[in-house]
Amino acid sequence: MSRVSQSPWLFIAKPNPQASLKVVCFPYAGGSVRSFSEWKNTLPEFVELIIVQMPARGPRISEPPAQCMDELTDTLITELKPHLNGDFVFYGHSLGARVAFETQRKMRQRGMAGPCHFVASGSPNPGKDRSHENTHLLDDEAFKAKLKSLNGTPPAVLENEELMTLFMPVLRADFKLANTYRYTGDEQSPCSLSVFAGKDDEITIEEQQDWQKYFSGEYTFTLFEGDHFFIDSINQEVGEAFSKVVKQLCNERTLTSA
Repeated sequence: MSRVSQSPWLFIAKPNPQASLKVVCFPYAGGSVRSFSEWKNTLPEFVELIIVQMPARGPRISEPPAQCMDELTDTLITELKPHLNGDFVFYGHSLGARVAFETQRKMRQRGMAGPCHFVASGSPNPGKDRSHENTHLLDDEAFKAKLKSLNGTPPAVLENEELMTLFMPVLRADFKLANTYRYTGDEQSPCSLSVFAGKDDEITIEEQQDWQKYFSGEYTFTLFEGDHFFIDSINQEVGEAFSKVVKQLCNERTLTSA
């Protein structure tokens, strides 16, 4: 039975106090816990599933959206720390992959344990310069057109003026995070890496495969049918693939913090 943790930032979709492995999932720009919550039925019994619950959506709809990557990741480290007292895996989709990357990078920098495995899903590598895109600065009509082209916002929402008035500031804030963050260092995280990608994503295969430059552990690449939002269009298939990664991780090694 899922529950909300004491932290508004975290939704415990698959509670397991005795879990030998914690899985922490980070949603895409404008996304929510919905993209990961059903994986509670797919992941192994020894896993606890924790989903980052961003402000300005779901039960946090009345809160202002996050505006700064540095402040966001500092907060996430504080909120996650009590839950990460053993081995854990980070899974991030799109913007969520870069948020997860920066979170684990800062954790290691501060002497904390990092994830034993990292999944970058539907995202260019963290070193890609996206500042020229400036999606968050587009006027309303151009911004809506961009959202439509990405195919991640339901037409019923795009055509509903009241809903768009409510959600546009949230989406703009998320795109600001996505467009202004870039990692320029050269350090490598010492854990293994999986990259999940959609065949029809506008992000190139090379831009996604380049994630391996930022990790020194074993690397695998999996291509799925679908566009940038394959995580939603074939959610069960992606969840099953991720579950296999988790099971293989546990079969290949005795879980110890990376």
